[in-house]
Amino acid sequence: MIFSQPNGEIKLEESTHKYILEGHEDIAFTSVTTCISEFFDKFDKEAVAYKLVTTIPKYKGRSAEDLIKEWDLTATYGTAVHKEIEDYIKLKKAPEIDRAIAGVNWLNKYLQKSDYDIFSEVIVYCKELKIAGTVDLLVFDKVSQKYSILDWKTSKEIKTDSYKMKTGNKPETHDLLDCKFNHYALQLSLYRYLLEKNYDIMLDDQLIIHLDTNTVHGYLTPYFKEHIVSILKHY
Repeated sequence: MIFSQPNGEIKLEESTHKYILEGHEDIAFTSVTTCISEFFDKFDKEAVAYKLVTTIPKYKGRSAEDLIKEWDLTATYGTAVHKEIEDYIKLKKAPEIDRAIAGVNWLNKYLQKSDYDIFSEVIVYCKELKIAGTVDLLVFDKVSQKYSILDWKTSKEIKTDSYKMKTGNKPETHDLLDCKFNHYALQLSLYRYLLEKNYDIMLDDQLIIHLDTNTVHGYLTPYFKEHIVSILKHY
């Protein structure tokens, strides 16, 4: 089935980061990111920042407040990179930020592999589960007739291990290491589950595209379908 992007049916309010469904404004959607985060311990940035500046030599002389401000700026930078890539795809506007430029160059090479249709910033949702999220890039291969999900990440690194082998905080994620790779893989798996179940399309793979300072790395992530099915029993 060819994907049909909802036209104004659901929107994301940037100021509140809330999803609003036309005709069902009373539904309080949980975002995909929030849903997955509930199955791991919350990142307490104040506590982590304080521990880093008081115990780790490389942070000596810095304050916790300064470190938190740096993290917040990094998040803002990541949002700006996403926006420039989106504007390039939708408006053909040339990016200016270094990592956005790298992302666009990588994407253009990726698109040479086959004949693709691309959909940027696709909102997917389930009214019954009251879950919604935004897929960075949904790519349709017109040769294989299958889709792929691409997710841009600008974080410093994407760890595949966790501190002291820490795992998820609930039975549904107790077998998964509490690391960025698994968090992102679960997010993509939830997007995939919603797309295949509610939009009747088949996905081939799901990729994290890590935009590093000088390089771009693509990470193929597993489909944690069984974990997602278990997680969604809470919704």
